[in-house]
Parts: sequence; C-alpha cells; structure tokens
Amino acid sequence: MSKMFTYNGKRLKTWNPFTGCNFNCSYCWARELAEGKLKNSYPNGFIPEFHPKRLKVSFKPDDFVFVCSMGDISFTTLEQYDQIDTVIQKFPDTKFLLCTKHPDIYVCGYPFPDNVYHGVTLETNRLTPMSKSPSPETRYQIMTLDEHPHKFISIEPIMDFDLIEFANWIYDINPEIVEIGADNYNNNLPEPSSNKVRKLIDILTLHGVNVVQKQGLERLLV
Repeated sequence: MSKMFTYNGKRLKTWNPFTGCNFNCSYCWARELAEGKLKNSYPNGFIPEFHPKRLKVSFKPDDFVFVCSMGDISFTTLEQYDQIDTVIQKFPDTKFLLCTKHPDIYVCGYPFPDNVYHGVTLETNRLTPMSKSPSPETRYQIMTLDEHPHKFISIEPIMDFDLIEFANWIYDINPEIVEIGADNYNNNLPEPSSNKVRKLIDILTLHGVNVVQKQGLERLLV
C-alpha cells in the first residue's frame, strides 16, 4: 500500500494469501479499501477468506514482507496457516511480518520459523470501545508469554495513552521494532499530544528500542 512503512530504507512488501477480519474496528483502512476502491478485487468484502492461488510467490533474501496486511492472521485455520508457513519456510533468508490484534495465535501451537516477526497492534494501553478485538491489556499480557526471538509492535493508529504504563508494556514485550503511525484516514480518534508522542519516542529510543516513524506521524509531532 502507498502508506506502508519503510525499514532500513526499504518499503515493506505485502503478501495477502489470507484477507479479512471480524474485529470491525471503526478506523480500519483495510476494510474501507476492500469494501470501496478495491471492491472489484474483494467480491466478498472483508469477510475472512483464504486465497490458495496467492501461495505461488517468490521472495528475495533481503525482502521484508508484511503477510496478510489486508486482514488479521488470527482468523486463519491451522490448516490455512500451515500452507502459508510452508511458503515462508522456502525463503529462510527473507523476513516475514505477521501482525494481529489477537496474539493467542503465537502461543497456541502454530509453527513459526525464526525468520517470522510476531507482531501485535497496540494503539494504546487504554480500552478501545471502537473495536471488537481483545483489549489492549489482553494483547499485552499474551505477548509477554510469547518467547519467540523476533517481536514487533504496531502503535497505529496511535491513540491517547498513559506514558509510563504504556512504555513499560513495550519493555515487557521486548520488541525488536516498534512502528508508530497516526490516524491517516480522518477517523477523529482520541489522539495524544505532540509532547506525549515525542516523550514516548525518546524513552523507547533511549532504552534501545528500534522506533520506526510511519509517514503521516509528523502531523502529531508539530
């Protein structure tokens, strides 16, 4: 997508062998696309759907691939994920990013090779009533149980938060990468002040966290 973030100077690639989600987040840009501009490519809208024809792909060793950017990987069945994992294992030198709002998938027996990043979306440490996903606190608690060597946190779209508690959550999860993005789609979300966003970035950076600022975050840093 045009606003996919960059890492080490390269924009992440996307691969969508599975699409859709039932969390019904009011601010979901992917659902809006699937039901709007891209509806010809998504005849079933944002209903979770597996696309086996998309398993015939090839990746380069230095690629970083966001898997299922147009959905939530937690809605796959084990059989569907196994087929995705079979492809991932063919490219051990390629990095693959998964990201979900239901990280139970990481601790319930699914196989994940070391070149996969376990990602979770944490927009805030506060309750988010505009989504049917597990609460941010539940996601945080599950991620602390995950012993996978590579973790990723997406703070997007960032919402107002409690600085110290939120920073401590991130330390506890111990991610390699934290991506921070703003509400780029005018959803009128409860956003933090620019000062609070700067402090979070400074605190995380000071503690050695690799913070990636996504295009559009500059609006909140003015």
